[in-house]
Amino acid sequence: MLDYIIGFLLSFAIAYLAYKKESLSKSGFIAATLYGLAIYKFGGLYLFLVMISFFVSSSLFSHFKKARKSKYERMNEKTGKRDFTQVIANGLPSFIFGLIYYITGNHIYILGFTTALASANADTWASEIGILSKSDPVSIITWEPIEKGVSGGISPLGTIASLLGAAFIAVISVIGYIISFGMNENLIALFLLSTLGGLLGSIIDSILGATVQAKYISCISNTLTEKKYSGGIENALHSGISIIDNNFVNLSSGLLSSIIITSLSSLI
Repeated sequence: MLDYIIGFLLSFAIAYLAYKKESLSKSGFIAATLYGLAIYKFGGLYLFLVMISFFVSSSLFSHFKKARKSKYERMNEKTGKRDFTQVIANGLPSFIFGLIYYITGNHIYILGFTTALASANADTWASEIGILSKSDPVSIITWEPIEKGVSGGISPLGTIASLLGAAFIAVISVIGYIISFGMNENLIALFLLSTLGGLLGSIIDSILGATVQAKYISCISNTLTEKKYSGGIENALHSGISIIDNNFVNLSSGLLSSIIITSLSSLI
C-alpha cells in the first residue's frame, strides 16, 4: 500500500506542475498521474526517475524558444498541451516493459523500458530542437527538402538532438541501475543498446511519419497540416492513411525499437 501512496503523491505533484505550466491538458494530467503511479509500482524509484527524466526534459524543450515554434503549430499535431492520448502513445511501450519486468524480475526488460523512453525522448528532442535549424529538413525517404514541422523530415541538428536525447535517458538509467543494483558488467551494453534503440525509434518514427502518417490540406489556410480538423471542419486527406496519426506513429516506434533492442540483446 505504501508504494501506491508514494507513487501517487509523486506522480500527482509532478503532473500537476506540468498542468499548471500548460504542458498537460486535464485529461493528460490524469493519465500522467496514473501512468507515473504504475511505473513507481513496477520499478520503484529507479524506473520512476528514468520516466521523470524523459517527462521533465521533453517538457522543458517543448517550451524552449516557444515563440519561434508557434508558427508551426498550424501543421503539427503534437504541439501544445499533451492530452491523454499523447500520454498513452508515449507511455504505453514503457508501461508494457515495466509491467513485464515487475512480473518476471528479468533485467532485460529494464533495457526494453529504457529503450522505450529513450525513443520517446529522442523523437521529442529531435522535433523540438530540430525545428530551430536554420536550414530546411529533408524527407527521410526521398531526401528532398520539405517544410519544417512536417513529420518525416530530418536535419543534422535534429539528428544530433535525437542522439543526445536517447543518450540522456540511457545515462539516467545506468546511474539508477548502479544505485539500485550496484556495478555490473552489462552496464555498457545497457547504455549503448538503449541509446541505439532510442535513435532507432526516432528513425522509425520519421519513416512512418513520411510514409503512412496522415497529412491533410487545411480547409482554412489551404496549407499542409497533420490535423484532421481545422476550425471544426474536416480537412481533405493529402497523403498517408487517415487512421494513422502522430500518436499511432509514436506508439509504434516506441514498441518496435524496444522489441528490436531486447531481442538483439538476448542474442548477444
